[in-house]
Amino acid sequence: MRKWLAWTLGVVLVLAVTLFILDRTWLLVPIVAGGGVSNAHTIQCDDRYLAEGFTYHFRDPRRGEMVAIHARGKVGGPVTPDPQGRDLDLTKRVVGVPGDQVEAHGGRVYVNGEKFDDIATKDFKRVDLGSKQYFVLGDNRSFSQDSRVFGPIPRDAIFGRVFLIYWPLSRFGGLPARGSGRPPGQFSC
Repeated sequence: MRKWLAWTLGVVLVLAVTLFILDRTWLLVPIVAGGGVSNAHTIQCDDRYLAEGFTYHFRDPRRGEMVAIHARGKVGGPVTPDPQGRDLDLTKRVVGVPGDQVEAHGGRVYVNGEKFDDIATKDFKRVDLGSKQYFVLGDNRSFSQDSRVFGPIPRDAIFGRVFLIYWPLSRFGGLPARGSGRPPGQFSC
């Protein structure tokens, strides 16, 4: 019995120290949707999810990934992606990577002249991305502050890859793909 108790306490201690280190180094970041609707229905009101910062130490974000971004400002007001900002963490989908041309016409987003997805999107003019610039959009494109508002974001502002919804338990698992069609727009949580 004593051996089992010591082993259990040892495992709990190792897990606690590991989680503490991951949290303090921004390698594992718990995020609460907090009533935000910019990614509905992929991420729903009050979902809790994890972003990990380990992957982006070895490679850059890829088109289609959901990323966590440091920013200054507040939701509903002016927002500026900023590597030093800690006012809020934005969660958006990467649409364009360095060197891409991103635009929307006919209600769809195009990257380098090819349709990106089938999510209805208001038209916007072409944006040419420089080195270390990314174009991000919320999945609820009719109600999202994203690169259409604040422009391309610097690579250094992206700190994590969103990979897991952990609460509520009924939604536990990887991020669902955003379906095509009309975004839900503004609604209350």
